[in-house]
Amino acid sequence: MPGSTGLFSVMLIALISQAVFGGEPLDTSTTSIDEAISSERDFEVAVEAGWLHPRSMDESFWLVHGDNKGLIIASPINGLLYIRFTNLGDAPIMIDSYSIEVLNGKQEWIKLVTIDAHSGEVYNRGPTGDMKQARRSNIEQDTFDYAIANKNIEPRHTVRGWVFVEAPEAGLEGGKEARFNVTDILGNEAVRPIKVLTEGPQSIQPRLLHVGETKELSQAHRQFYSEANP
Repeated sequence: MPGSTGLFSVMLIALISQAVFGGEPLDTSTTSIDEAISSERDFEVAVEAGWLHPRSMDESFWLVHGDNKGLIIASPINGLLYIRFTNLGDAPIMIDSYSIEVLNGKQEWIKLVTIDAHSGEVYNRGPTGDMKQARRSNIEQDTFDYAIANKNIEPRHTVRGWVFVEAPEAGLEGGKEARFNVTDILGNEAVRPIKVLTEGPQSIQPRLLHVGETKELSQAHRQFYSEANP
């Protein structure tokens, strides 16, 4: 993939240069015994592999989806992050929603646009680079969203999966820290710093490169996911 040599050496480490970020957790303590995320029910988040590019239409991986008028849309995937979420507490956690933010050089937390992989199909633009021979990448079943859907993450258990993102227009220059925001099914919110691991499981790359059918997609309308789903 152009620009992805070395994965972390290209953009991810340039944006997130510390192995463990120094952000302080939010105070999520409460008197409710039914709380799903509290000071006693902690979790850890890490990125095991992937990359993050600036906002651009020059990408190898695309989400191909449709609109309500039947138009075929191809949206660039600027970042592919293999997320590991571990429940460190003593009670189950069921995630209702989450987001990822990066602290830029202006000390502003910039939210990445999370792409719903299940709203379409993921394709590599193919050997010609113009999507005339786009290759299907069947990795939707390996997404983080799929791993956490209606799932109680038991104490000391870990879930993993790909998160697809679009970089923000604001840019991420000078970013050094990232954080993971979680809301559980009871509405409790918490945020934790993201660790970046330099080596991931050997099974990651084969999953990403799993190739299915080839399709002519050069006529698909190219549009950022955030614009197609405002």
